[in-house]
Amino acid sequence: MNDKTDDCAITPAEKSGSNFNSVENSEKSPSRRRLILSGVLKGSALVAGAVPIKSFASTSSLTANGKICTISGTQSAAHSQKANLPTCGGLSPGYYKMLSHWPNYNGSATPPVAINTVNGKTFNQKTPFNAVFGSGPSATLIYILLNNASSAEFHYIAALLNAIKAPSGYVFPYSASEVIAFYNSSQQASALTFFKNYMETI
Repeated sequence: MNDKTDDCAITPAEKSGSNFNSVENSEKSPSRRRLILSGVLKGSALVAGAVPIKSFASTSSLTANGKICTISGTQSAAHSQKANLPTCGGLSPGYYKMLSHWPNYNGSATPPVAINTVNGKTFNQKTPFNAVFGSGPSATLIYILLNNASSAEFHYIAALLNAIKAPSGYVFPYSASEVIAFYNSSQQASALTFFKNYMETI
C-alpha cells in the first residue's frame, strides 16, 4: 500500500580523502557486487511482502457473464479458463438489511443477534463499522445498511457478510480478511466497483 523508500542510498563523500568508493568501483569487486545485489533483492522481497492483499482471488471461478472473478480479471473475458468453473456471486446490501439474512443469525436470542468473528474480532449487527474494519465511520453496521445506501460502507458490509458465508451454490472470491484489507488499501475504489457490479447479483 505505502511506497517504501530506500534509506540506505549511497551518497557522495562530503570530505576529500574519504574512504567511500564510487558505485562504479564497488561494482568491479565481485564480493561488493554480490552484497549490493543481495541488498537489492532483499529490499524487493520486503516491498513485496508488505503488500497485504492480492487482486487475484485464490478460488478460481467466473462471474455470471463469464469473466474471471477477481477485481482485475473482470476487465477481460475468461477465454483461457475452463468452462466448468463455479460461478461467483453475492447477495446485495438490501438483502442484508434483514438481520435474519446475516450469517450465524440467532433468532432465539433476546434480542436476536448475528455474531461473527474476523481477524480475531467478534462483532454483531450493532458493532461500529470502524471497530470491524479498522477505519471509517463509527455508525453501527446495521445502521449503515438501513440508512446509508449511497455510501461505500453500505457495499463493503455486504461484501464482508458474503465473504463470511457465500450464497448456496456460489463462491465468493475473497476472504472476509481480504475485504477488510481492501477497504484500507489503495484498491478501495476498484474493489468497491467490483463488489457493486459483480458481487451483488443474486
